[in-house]
Amino acid sequence: MDELQEMREQMAALKEKLNKQEVVNDRLIRDVLNQKMKVINKNGWFSSIAGLFVITFGNFIFYQMGLSTWFLIGTTVMMIFCVAVTWISHSWVNSNEIANGDLLRVAKQAYRLQKVYKNWKYIALPMILAWGVWLGLEYTAIVQDTTIVLVTMSGGVVGGLIGGIIGFRQNKKVINELDEMIRYIKEISDLDEENDKEEKGV
Repeated sequence: MDELQEMREQMAALKEKLNKQEVVNDRLIRDVLNQKMKVINKNGWFSSIAGLFVITFGNFIFYQMGLSTWFLIGTTVMMIFCVAVTWISHSWVNSNEIANGDLLRVAKQAYRLQKVYKNWKYIALPMILAWGVWLGLEYTAIVQDTTIVLVTMSGGVVGGLIGGIIGFRQNKKVINELDEMIRYIKEISDLDEENDKEEKGV
């Protein structure tokens, strides 16, 4: 009888140890996901700062160049739209959900955000091209010297290409980080399902 009681105590102690280990593992997993989300949100801050820079300093330069009020308003609206889309979509992946919620729900939120980043080029490229043509037409109407127009616009194109490459790399980085998050959660979920099946003897 004493041996049976001792066995029960050992089993209870083992179960308690496993439960504690499971809690530790869960916390480590959530910490990793939180760190990845911080890296992703840094891109959101970078994009927002760039947008605010264009709205303030950029519009000041455009005003000094003599561009129309409508162009300044159009630029401001475009930047506000970009910043708003960035932060609304980033808010879908909730830090509280990562810390305490359902990780499968976090994976769905991450996939939704990833989809925005993957599809953003279909919105951003036409928008930037239209804005660039508008800028070129207004500047050409103000400056009559073709040489000055060509030199200035060439500089603008080069600057735009450099900015586009940086933006593309940032976009790719976010997509990859989100892909890792989703894959990580899926692997853990599959492992949990296998463990449940083993415990049930399936």
